[in-house]
Amino acid sequence: MMTNGSRNASRARVRTLDELHELDDPVVAHEAHFAVGMRGKMHSHARAQLICATTTPMEVVAGERQWTVQPGRAAWLPGGVGHSISGPGVPCVFRSLYIRPDVATRLGGQAGVLGLSPLLTELFLRMIEIYEGGDAGMYPHLTALVLDEISRAEPRTEVGAPPVPMPRDRRLKLICEALVNRPADRRTLEEWGKAAGASARTLERLFRAETEMSFNTWRQACRMAAAIPKLQQGQPVQRVAWEVGYDSSSSFSAIFRRVVGMNPAGMNARH
Repeated sequence: MMTNGSRNASRARVRTLDELHELDDPVVAHEAHFAVGMRGKMHSHARAQLICATTTPMEVVAGERQWTVQPGRAAWLPGGVGHSISGPGVPCVFRSLYIRPDVATRLGGQAGVLGLSPLLTELFLRMIEIYEGGDAGMYPHLTALVLDEISRAEPRTEVGAPPVPMPRDRRLKLICEALVNRPADRRTLEEWGKAAGASARTLERLFRAETEMSFNTWRQACRMAAAIPKLQQGQPVQRVAWEVGYDSSSSFSAIFRRVVGMNPAGMNARH
């Protein structure tokens, strides 16, 4: 049977996230620093994850949903759920708690966004200190508090934007990265083909093979994903519509309602 002293020694030797996952601890903690932002790949793990934004928003894709998670909130990702985490193109810090599967079953099986209480925010920091070599004497008490606070955390009605999968093909990447940076770019697929060095027919076939979307559907999802944070910041609907490639707020609003499931004018009231 492992004693508290041997558990603390095991934590002190941990160097990688994979090693953290292999510990027997009910809750493990990790802090990730990215110098120029990051774009995560889809993955899953047995432990559930509660990941919080610190000073910058983060984009979370889980299953068929995508959220822009603002600082002070966290994404709850049950074990086994495929997900990816991305940050803006600026330095960012993400903090995570990973909960052992047998413990996480009591905390909810649906991915979503939770509000962070001041206590849970502080517990993130205290748990991370332990896994960075700090005093682990309070670990059992902190773990009990963490699990209780997660169970009490208030679900937030964040808007789930459509996923915007990034393809691997270099020609599609050229197009998609340009549209992520400038969603209002209105070039047709034929025009993009001249820049990418491929026919529109080839590009359309690749879009469907790599993203399971047509080019127009992908661009529409990209525009909606770009519009949501702007609306959350309180920008007028007409301005947002123009910035993401629509001439009129009415046509933008109709597509936004169909894709996102709510009226863009109601976004400000939710935040």
